[in-house]
Amino acid sequence: MKMMKLVNGLFWIILLQIGSATDGFSQFQFGQNKVQYKDFSWNYIQSDHFDLYFADGHYQLAEFAINEAESAYVKIQRDFNYSLNARVSFIIYGSHNEFQQTNSIQGFLDEGIGGVTELFKNRVVLPFQGDYQMFAHVIHHELVHAVINDMFYGGSLQNVISSNIQFSIPLWFNEGLAEFSALEWDSNTDQFMRDAVINNYLAPIPQLSGYFAYRGGQSVWYYITQKYGREKIAEILHKMKSMRDVERAFQGAIGLNFEELSERWHHDLKVRYWPEIASRGDISVIGKR
Repeated sequence: MKMMKLVNGLFWIILLQIGSATDGFSQFQFGQNKVQYKDFSWNYIQSDHFDLYFADGHYQLAEFAINEAESAYVKIQRDFNYSLNARVSFIIYGSHNEFQQTNSIQGFLDEGIGGVTELFKNRVVLPFQGDYQMFAHVIHHELVHAVINDMFYGGSLQNVISSNIQFSIPLWFNEGLAEFSALEWDSNTDQFMRDAVINNYLAPIPQLSGYFAYRGGQSVWYYITQKYGREKIAEILHKMKSMRDVERAFQGAIGLNFEELSERWHHDLKVRYWPEIASRGDISVIGKR
């Protein structure tokens, strides 16, 4: 797939100086601006669906990011059976320290935040933290949020207000789908879910919150695609868009309410992980505190 358009034999890569971060983005900041430790001289490149802004010295990182975004979008578009109505902007920083200085996102961004998709103009803002595989994962994850924002909210906060959209998507649904789309299934989630199931502290689906919204939500989507088929992702999303009711969308697509789905999901996880108890020693027998 060709990521950049050709114009007069040259890649359609536009480098445009738009001033410092303070000048370029202060209009989107609510309240007092954050402290700026350096002046950013911004450029941007464009692909078929995205505009990607980056500071001087990060052109190769920008090329990597926009190609990963286009690659991720192909998969998201197929799974969701949905195409973006508007272009999505990415703003990338070369480090987390630079990322914390952004005025495109309100509030302090602690070290645990790998990226943010804001609804104000449906922009993805993220730092590079030295790991290209992780960077690609975060790009894909945040792009899922941008596509969902476009699908359910029209791609901007202004549209939400003008259209009086009051529908809210649960965290486990949104974050779990973003993680599943980006990772499918991975060892980190596998270990987390194994411990929760073996030690009996896994909550029902509607109560998945915090870190469980990510790992548990990912597990729910993995279970649904394995049990009912991958096409159920798009079916649930489109039913939810028309019904404006998450549980009714699941009932319409797979015939189960959340209580029934939780029971079956829990049972499937027990079948997978409980046999491991027989092959492992109990920690209280192996040692003492």
